[in-house]
Amino acid sequence: MQPFRNFTTALALSSAALSLAPSARACGPDFPNAYLAEGSVSLLSAPEGYFAAEIAKLAPPQKTGSANDPMAKRLAAASNARRANELTETGVLRLELARRGLKQERIDALAAELETTRAAIFAKDWSKPPLFSGDMPAEFALYLKGAIAYWKNDHHAAREQWTKLLALPENDRRHYTVNATYMIGRTYVPDDPAGNRPTRTPLSDDIKREMLEGAKWLRQARNAAAAGFEDLSNLAEASLGWEARAYFFNKNDDKAVHLYLQQHAANDNSRAVISLRAVAQSALEDAGKTEEYYPESYANLRHLAKDELSRRVITLYLLARFGTNMWSDGEAEKKLERQSRAWAEILAEAKLRDLPDTDRLAWLAYQAGYFDLAAKWLETASGTSVSANWIRAKLALRAGDSAKAETFLEKVTASDDLAGEARPVAWADLGRVRMGTGKYAAALDALIKGGHWEDSAYIAERVLTLDELQQYVDAHCPEYESRAAKDRWGGRDEKTGHESTRHLLARRLARANKPELAQKYFPEDALKNYTAYIADVRKGFDNTLPTDARAAAFWRAAQNARANGMEMLGTELTPDFFIWGGSYSYDAGGIPRARRGKLRLEGGPGAPTPGELERVENAKVPGKRYHYRYRAAELGWWAASLMPNDSDETARVLNLSGLWIKNHDPREANKFYRAIVIRCGNTALGKAAAAKNWFVELERAN
Repeated sequence: MQPFRNFTTALALSSAALSLAPSARACGPDFPNAYLAEGSVSLLSAPEGYFAAEIAKLAPPQKTGSANDPMAKRLAAASNARRANELTETGVLRLELARRGLKQERIDALAAELETTRAAIFAKDWSKPPLFSGDMPAEFALYLKGAIAYWKNDHHAAREQWTKLLALPENDRRHYTVNATYMIGRTYVPDDPAGNRPTRTPLSDDIKREMLEGAKWLRQARNAAAAGFEDLSNLAEASLGWEARAYFFNKNDDKAVHLYLQQHAANDNSRAVISLRAVAQSALEDAGKTEEYYPESYANLRHLAKDELSRRVITLYLLARFGTNMWSDGEAEKKLERQSRAWAEILAEAKLRDLPDTDRLAWLAYQAGYFDLAAKWLETASGTSVSANWIRAKLALRAGDSAKAETFLEKVTASDDLAGEARPVAWADLGRVRMGTGKYAAALDALIKGGHWEDSAYIAERVLTLDELQQYVDAHCPEYESRAAKDRWGGRDEKTGHESTRHLLARRLARANKPELAQKYFPEDALKNYTAYIADVRKGFDNTLPTDARAAAFWRAAQNARANGMEMLGTELTPDFFIWGGSYSYDAGGIPRARRGKLRLEGGPGAPTPGELERVENAKVPGKRYHYRYRAAELGWWAASLMPNDSDETARVLNLSGLWIKNHDPREANKFYRAIVIRCGNTALGKAAAAKNWFVELERAN
């Protein structure tokens, strides 16, 4: 822990953030988020906005020398110097005293005096006021005396001490000028006048005037840091948020926005983003209501519409609010729609020209349901803009031009400017459009690149023919990196998606009884088991071998199928759900049922084509879950058929084979039980089964 930083933090840096954080989406096996199970409404909806990512583009965090604004350059340089300097408050004092030529013994004594005073401030122990000796530099003594008064909530006395500090010659106040100036400003700007809520609490005119007075001092703190006074606690950065707060509560939203964006560029990202949300939310609170009753709110919004940065922040806020909470109630959605419409109307009314953000305005207009206005904004938007091309794709879909929509979405997904959070959604949109035009392999490719494995698996397992899937895998899915079959729980990147597709093909080929071809595509661990399985099955059917050798081969194959059947033969989706490691399933039928049901009847660009439905109908997929266990039990039956009656081993094979399926299909398992008591009734296991009138757990039988 660093005393200098701790002291300053405790004294000066309470949170300047104004608002709440956005909610997150639920996810997991119970929420598969399969895009192909959604209808045309979601495909035609505006893409979701990501506020923090967009603000980062609007005000990118600066590095030393990279900012265009000279003040931003200086603040960035000061910030980097602060992070590189690990001096404590006492360390700064020691260096200063050494510079003044004091002896080490005296330096140690003054350092101890400072530590004692600092500890008293932290403990709020005012019983022993500090008695700084004459050798203590004046700026240290004055600053700490002011700090004690501040913690006693005597802001007037604190300002007196800090004003005296600022009256010292410049060379005598190199260390604390920024701190003192900043703290004077903070005495005028309360910590949480709004209770840290995202809306403005009405304040008295006196308090608001004081906050504006504080804003002047906070600005001076930045000027002092830029002029070369030390700012080891990075208070120049912090001053941006507090000055912005003063303007926010005085309803000078444009000034607040500009300062919060500077705060973001100065590397205080998270608090700046939260505060910008709060400004936008508060400014829009009355938007969509009757203007007659809220003239000030509408006047403020019209003013903000003419300020480029404010306009862009409010637009980004509205874009980001759609889709951030899938569980939002109807009233919240209606309010958001009213606000979006009101803002879109204000922007259209302003008749703005040559704007840098027409793509975002088109996005907002589309989101508000003003499709003609969206198209008009797009006329002047860049041809390479991600948001513009995405909205162009949505408008093309509404016009029934899927080919045009696909072209625009291909531009979107190919752009380096596509935000990381939005990339999976863009690929999903492209995949769904390609499905609607019958480009199934291309749709699979898009969905894999988007990391949507459940959607990808549906196409690979149900829609593509074996030949088509093999062609895709040969072209796009190289050899495995991990060499192992893994349960990856649905979401995955492009590389693991390709590996999963390769393994899915291997299992399809195995179920289609094409073992030589299947062996080309299995990962190493599954390949070893599958190769042994095929060899043992073939030995079991080889009439040239001795009976006991055939029985042993069948039984090895049976045990292999039971232990490793999911990896060798299981379906990715229903009925086996290799996608969830076989641990979960959903009764609604997932994507196949959704595509055959409501989506087919609904129509639109998100509906399945007749060709897709025909392919799904003809797809050969096992009907029973854990079908490979039935295969294992069948192999066990064949092994037992080659073994002698009243044999302990025969009884064990029949008992185990029946146990594998008894929970899922007791009627089918019954034939194994009957065989035990009829063929092996004189064995200990046969007698135990007869007494129990059912199978015996092997531990108990032994």
